[in-house]
Amino acid sequence: MTPSQHPDKTGADSPLIDSRDLEARLLARLEDLRLRRKEDPGFNPIWRLACDLSTRIESGRLDREDLSRLCGHLLDRSLKDRAGWMQAMLEPLQSEDNEQRLRAIFEDDAQNLEFDEFAERWGRAAFGCVFTAHPTFLLSPSQSEKLIHALTGVHRKGTDEGDHKAPTLSDEHQQVLAAIATARAAHSTFCRLLYEVAKAHYGKRWLDLRPRPFDLASWVGYDMDGRTDIGWADCVRLRLMEKESQLGWYLADIDQMPLAACGEAITTEMDAIKAVLETALGHSRRAIALFSEPLDQAPAFTAAANWLTDPGPGRLISLRPVIERLHALAAAHPDDAISLPLMILAARMECYGLGAGRVHFRMNATQLHNAVRRRLDRDKPVDLASRGALIALNDLYENEAPLAVNFAALSMESTTAVRQFLTIAQFIKHIDADSDIRLLIAECERPSTVLAAVYLARLFGVDHHVDISPLFETPPALEGGERFLDVLFSQPAYRKAVKARGRISIQTGFSDAGRFIGQIPASLSIERLQANMARLVESHGLGDLECLIFNTHGESMGRGAHPASFAARLDHVLSPWARKRFEERGLRLRHETSFQGGDGYLWFKSTDLALAVFTRIFEYRKGLDQRVSEADEDSFYKAPDITLDFFRRVMRFQESLMGSGAYHRTLSAFGLALLKTTGSRKARRQFESGSGERPDLSKVRAIPHNAVLQQLGYPVNVLGGIGQATRKGREPFSEWRRESRRFSDLMDMVVASRTRASLRTMMAYGTLFDGGYWAARPHGADQGHLTEACLYIADRLERDDRFGAMLELSTRLRIDELLLHRLLHETGEDQQVLDAGERDFLALLHAVRIALIQHLFLLAAKIPQFSARNDISRADIMELVFELRIPEAVALLREAYPDTAPSADDFNLHEKSDYPDETAANYSDINHRLIDPIEIVYDGLLSISVAVANAFHAHG
Repeated sequence: MTPSQHPDKTGADSPLIDSRDLEARLLARLEDLRLRRKEDPGFNPIWRLACDLSTRIESGRLDREDLSRLCGHLLDRSLKDRAGWMQAMLEPLQSEDNEQRLRAIFEDDAQNLEFDEFAERWGRAAFGCVFTAHPTFLLSPSQSEKLIHALTGVHRKGTDEGDHKAPTLSDEHQQVLAAIATARAAHSTFCRLLYEVAKAHYGKRWLDLRPRPFDLASWVGYDMDGRTDIGWADCVRLRLMEKESQLGWYLADIDQMPLAACGEAITTEMDAIKAVLETALGHSRRAIALFSEPLDQAPAFTAAANWLTDPGPGRLISLRPVIERLHALAAAHPDDAISLPLMILAARMECYGLGAGRVHFRMNATQLHNAVRRRLDRDKPVDLASRGALIALNDLYENEAPLAVNFAALSMESTTAVRQFLTIAQFIKHIDADSDIRLLIAECERPSTVLAAVYLARLFGVDHHVDISPLFETPPALEGGERFLDVLFSQPAYRKAVKARGRISIQTGFSDAGRFIGQIPASLSIERLQANMARLVESHGLGDLECLIFNTHGESMGRGAHPASFAARLDHVLSPWARKRFEERGLRLRHETSFQGGDGYLWFKSTDLALAVFTRIFEYRKGLDQRVSEADEDSFYKAPDITLDFFRRVMRFQESLMGSGAYHRTLSAFGLALLKTTGSRKARRQFESGSGERPDLSKVRAIPHNAVLQQLGYPVNVLGGIGQATRKGREPFSEWRRESRRFSDLMDMVVASRTRASLRTMMAYGTLFDGGYWAARPHGADQGHLTEACLYIADRLERDDRFGAMLELSTRLRIDELLLHRLLHETGEDQQVLDAGERDFLALLHAVRIALIQHLFLLAAKIPQFSARNDISRADIMELVFELRIPEAVALLREAYPDTAPSADDFNLHEKSDYPDETAANYSDINHRLIDPIEIVYDGLLSISVAVANAFHAHG
């Protein structure tokens, strides 16, 4: 009997249940249930609340419409709560307030610095913002608009279009262009304020100022690490679209200038500049159209390639002549009102060129090895890990002449890495000759990998435009990072390459590092790598080069984003102590951080938000000198033996988890089915079906790995091991909590994670797989009608190992959690954690979802037996439902029980038939009662998943 048909339900005309009232009553019930823990420490209020809800659902006292509205209400509340947190991170949000703060920063510098010092400080980007393509596009367009409305109070006309489809690469590229557009507007405000202050303090020398407050970059559309769905033509088309956008922005800037009030000389020159840009815009649009066509036929390919490469009107590949004309025009009219917008436009062009931002290409080490091996193995195989490989690559770099390439070479190339270099070459030759390009190498654990990239960059003539950046994120890379850099910095080819570029670049990865060794050890390990980089740059005589560190992290704590403030966020990934190692050696340091995917782009959803982000960053920079000068006095660094022991203990705990069968089975209990699709990258099947199988979590990407931890209620990659590591001799740790800025930074993240963590939640999910519960459930009041379904579920779970695995893991984590609370008791934070409001809301979310999952199990168990077809049986369907692979299960069920079937009346036949009659099989009832509801309930379940992620401030 379904809820809608149960006799206790008053019928379709019964009043709707108010979702706010229902939420309040459920929270009150949760509070009552928690009181029982004092008498029974093993009692689980979350499971009990879920069972209460499940009983109401199956008895018909709460129908699916009520549930759908409740899920929507809870999701909306989570969006408002997340907006509130973002406001606390960013406030003030109003541009007027932030302009005043920025002007005060510039004024203070101008009052204390000579012009050359002022120009040096603001003419070199000390900070960079990189928009990445990570699949964290959690919120639909309408959900995103609700959040921004709650944050800013501005209601923008939105659309529901795209709410029900997975994001495509094109969607992601449009979103990154929108984010860059608001950051670009903030850049213009910076330049205007900086020029106004410089003009007031330095007179006409303000015209010599070339401001570059920050850099913007993106790898959306250029990330080939782990994906094969982006072709070279896609890269070219997307880069042309960025060129089109930027040219359009420049023309809009000119249209907004007060040219009508200017003399003929200015208007004539600006008309000429505008004509150059308009012709280039038309040329780019034609190129986009040509490269949007299928290029597998020679005529289309030839037309596209020749249009982009042939000389002719509109083929603009450098803005340097235009920038020089703008500077000359401003210098000729220094006192006119037009001089300021002219200088701002020139500054924009110098920063962005003919693209929306710098391009980051991304590949992995294996792709590079495959590309270079055929050039190394001409006579005999060469081991890329050997010293012989380094010698051979240095020799190739020195002796092989660069090669000319064209689009035909690009089209015919089969190796991903070489195709990337050929694409870069065509970008530079035919789209933007002034662009700097970063080449990021993932999974890089050998110096020879970097040397291979250095060689290929020179071979294809792009070495003077490309900075090659190895990524340190895996345990071997971080552990061996010091030796890696020591060997790399001694290679002649590498030294020539970085000296020609003027900088050394590395990338660190908090997300993957945190997945393998825990977020706290990852932060400390990366900090040590950064400090070693400073020492080795000096010892190898490379101190005249700029040191660029690109720290990649997600938007959640589990992937390296500190939740306390933007200052804490920046300190966490590049600490004042690590910065001090560069400063004391007189090294120029440039820091870049990531804003990953849709979650990262939320900070740039409006010009006010973007300006607030960068204002907080520059306020942080203003106070950085003092924090760096005081870094060595931090007590955390004065006891290296204790800090090293703490680091090792936490890391060993995390590594032992990764080797634990219970941990693997817990995370694979539902696989990725608790997660909505959040990006264009096609997810490999991370978990295979089948009870008792042990998937390899090392092959699961960091984002889904961390997202599953969020959804199961315990972010162990942040919390795990802290209790065990501080078990003996807690006194120094409690003192550090009071006195050490660095340790407090780490503990702030731990405490914030703990307020959202609940092992009872994890165990409640585990109890779903307890066959004993299902066998006992029909004995409950008003549950007798579920007997057959419950017995079927109990039978299917008799040999299932998920309940046991979750019980084993939660017991192990409970010991560590208890030890952590002993530390928090000493620091006076234990009750604060337990009383946090986030805990109640998350507990409610999980209880509702567990009730929904019970409903799904029961609906699936009522599906009638059907003949096995295509090796799929009713038992297989039930296993899919246990894993919440609902779309697959529904598709198979609709095949077994089609909703519509041919009727004899559909055919105009002369021959009569008495068969089939009106008693023939009709599956519309099964679809209406069981299959359709399964789909509806799963939609509600995913709404709760989004709400849970919002409580952690990000997906994954």
